[in-house]
Amino acid sequence: MRSSFLALLIFSFSITGNAQDNQAYFLSNPCLTPDGQTVIFSFEGDLWKANTSNGQATRLTAMQGYETSPRVSPDGQWIAFTGRQYGNPDVFLIPANGGAVKQLTSHSSSDDVSSWSWDSKMIYFNSGRMGQVAGFTVPVSGGTAKRVFGNYFFQYDHNLAEHPATGEIFFNDTWESISQVHRKRYKGPFNPDIQSYNPKTKQYKRYTDWTGKDFGACIDRQGNVYFISDEANGEYNLYTLDKTGKKALTRFSTSIKTPQVNAQGGKIVFEKRLPPLVV
Repeated sequence: MRSSFLALLIFSFSITGNAQDNQAYFLSNPCLTPDGQTVIFSFEGDLWKANTSNGQATRLTAMQGYETSPRVSPDGQWIAFTGRQYGNPDVFLIPANGGAVKQLTSHSSSDDVSSWSWDSKMIYFNSGRMGQVAGFTVPVSGGTAKRVFGNYFFQYDHNLAEHPATGEIFFNDTWESISQVHRKRYKGPFNPDIQSYNPKTKQYKRYTDWTGKDFGACIDRQGNVYFISDEANGEYNLYTLDKTGKKALTRFSTSIKTPQVNAQGGKIVFEKRLPPLVV
């Protein structure tokens, strides 16, 4: 397995639009198109896209609220994102090439986009609509959101990601995997691990057992699993799972955030502070 890593915040994208051209910094929440050629990200409250080869960026949204957490569908046709248009986060949808925005959820609680189903028909999102955070799905066509896990064992499931071959749903289940910034270097009984549950076979698996923080899994079409861990040096770095278990892919001295792999595999994008570095 060979992957290239794109650290979003170290790039200086050229933002084009109605305003005078500027070099843009402090970009966040990146994701990639399935072929890995385009990065979608949040900048100054809107979504933008840029070619990874030249950094030329164009705006996708210009809404009144704040748009974050874009995720491109595996078929490359849609971008789901979290929009804060009415005071709380909801799930929205926009064509990948831009166009009319569609609101998929309307709830007084917070609905935050997490990932896509591999058939590109469902969006996974985190929501507190049941009194605590849990994982839900909503169809691209719209309709009633449904909770993913009905088992009493899972009481705080979030960061859901679907495996393309096994049908497992990877997830985290503690507040330590949501509060990653202001709870940095936590070690204790509420440490998050990489886990999965298969709704069809009813099989549960735990893949990591570090006393610190393993969380935020993303998966490509080949079934490669990537996630964040602070095991090596107390900073969040990129890891994967292989036949021997947990394997470190980076060892940065400052933490990364929000890694996302492109659907076809081979490229991973994440947030990282300076100094500049591309591997």
